[in-house]
Amino acid sequence: MKKNTPFLIFAVYASFLALGMPDGAFGVAWPSIRYEMGLELERAAFLIIVHSIFYSLCASQTGRLAKKIPLGNISGVGFVLLMLGILGFSLAGDIYELAAATAVLGCGMGLVDSGVNAFAAKRFSAKHMNWLHCFWGMGGAISPVILRQMIIFYDWRVGYRTVFAIQAAIGIVVAVSIFRGLWATGDDDATAEETVTHNPDKVYLTSRVFIVMQWLIFFVYTTFEYSMTFWTVSVLIEGRGVPFETAGLFPAVYLGCLMAGRFVFGYFTTRFSGSHIVRYGLLLSIVGLGVLVLSSNIAGVALVGFGFAPVFPCLMNETKIRFKPEILSKLVGLQIAAAGMGVALSALVMGRILAYISFEALFPTVIICVLIAFSMNEFIDFNLRRKEARK
Repeated sequence: MKKNTPFLIFAVYASFLALGMPDGAFGVAWPSIRYEMGLELERAAFLIIVHSIFYSLCASQTGRLAKKIPLGNISGVGFVLLMLGILGFSLAGDIYELAAATAVLGCGMGLVDSGVNAFAAKRFSAKHMNWLHCFWGMGGAISPVILRQMIIFYDWRVGYRTVFAIQAAIGIVVAVSIFRGLWATGDDDATAEETVTHNPDKVYLTSRVFIVMQWLIFFVYTTFEYSMTFWTVSVLIEGRGVPFETAGLFPAVYLGCLMAGRFVFGYFTTRFSGSHIVRYGLLLSIVGLGVLVLSSNIAGVALVGFGFAPVFPCLMNETKIRFKPEILSKLVGLQIAAAGMGVALSALVMGRILAYISFEALFPTVIICVLIAFSMNEFIDFNLRRKEARK
């Protein structure tokens, strides 16, 4: 197995920065897109569902593809599709062209997300997993700022082309790292993962119930994370009358705190278990959501972002602690696919709730989803500790 060279680490981190940019951009751009094209608010749900279907389909096949193709190559192909999707989105003239570009984007993001996560789970520590996802938050925080400024001075299309230009530069770095063979994990020879991580005395959860529940947490998590990423701007502008110049800052603050939180929590992974960190993060997010239920104070979204920060990377790292190494690639792919389905649920259900019931339903609904994820994580952790105590 090759060492984690600085250039490899830079390429992997940069790929996640690029991966976060489309998520942050769409929520800010959507009000402008729908007014330009004369679309209803809930038509965003159609695009998000298209994205989620192709994202989940490609992500779920990563475990199968990894048996034949190196994870670096999978991620590289995904990166090309991701860039083409962003460029196509900026050129689209109607909802159907937007949908076609979204399908390509979804395929690319699914391959990059699952490929890089599987690679990182095998090669990197929990600290690096948090910092890796910190860069996703950085990309998500940068893109709303870019879109906000471009919409104010030009239009949303220029904003998306600016995002494409940044991703093209990152794509060159990723391509060089792949061609230099830095993405080899050693389990392209199927044995290194077991050699490095397998401990015959380690206790693992083997029941299918826990495996299903593990990926269900990702389904629920992305439901509320994406609800905050995408719908907050629409709720503030159309539900509470907050000016665009102010509302457009909320996704940047939210994703910026998501980024900062992952950097900070990365230091705590050496002292606390990932499950404990997830617990405290979710509790903190509930405090922030309470603030948003009562007001439009930007501090609320900052607390939510900081609380959500460690959940995804810590749960991803907990996968290799809770379950056997030989199912890691497959399970990571299924978790990423479940995350994509959670995004689709967020679009379909939340869009209808906001359009037909009330914009104010967003934050209470997110609180309910957070409590569900919290309960499942506690249940899995309790059963693992009980099994370890019985050994």
